[in-house]
Amino acid sequence: MKKSIVTIFFLLVVIFVLSMMVFPYISNFVGWNGYQVWKNRSKTESIKESKRRKVFVRELNYKIIDSGDSKGFYFKPYLERGYKVSNKSINDTRIIKDTRYPYNISFDRNLKNAIAIYYKKEDEKKLDSFDGYWGYLKQPYIKDTLHLKIDGENNYHGIIKIW
Repeated sequence: MKKSIVTIFFLLVVIFVLSMMVFPYISNFVGWNGYQVWKNRSKTESIKESKRRKVFVRELNYKIIDSGDSKGFYFKPYLERGYKVSNKSINDTRIIKDTRYPYNISFDRNLKNAIAIYYKKEDEKKLDSFDGYWGYLKQPYIKDTLHLKIDGENNYHGIIKIW
């Protein structure tokens, strides 16, 4: 009786240890293949990352207007080539060649204080393509001035003009 309890306890410990060692690999495999991030267009979060991936095109001119409290607010718009990641690694960049809209308008900004930046409704039509949050272009330049709204806590409200 004592021997069977010790054997069961030992088996449970072995199963627990093996599951803790194997589970992260299984979870990673299922998560990576489940989300299939390589099928969707990607964007960088900073100019530095864009340059590292070799998709950076150029910085855009901008001006922040009517912002209540712009202390500590960092924002810099830029153009980059559209890309996807490979199905092997998120760090492997594959530039999209078969698209009508090969350029992304991206923003390098701090994400502090829950600041939302989005296109004004009337300016969504100025973009060649728009998916509800991101703007895409056929050419590596903006045809007309775009206006972005700033909304957030700590009196972050205003407009950003991009040209």
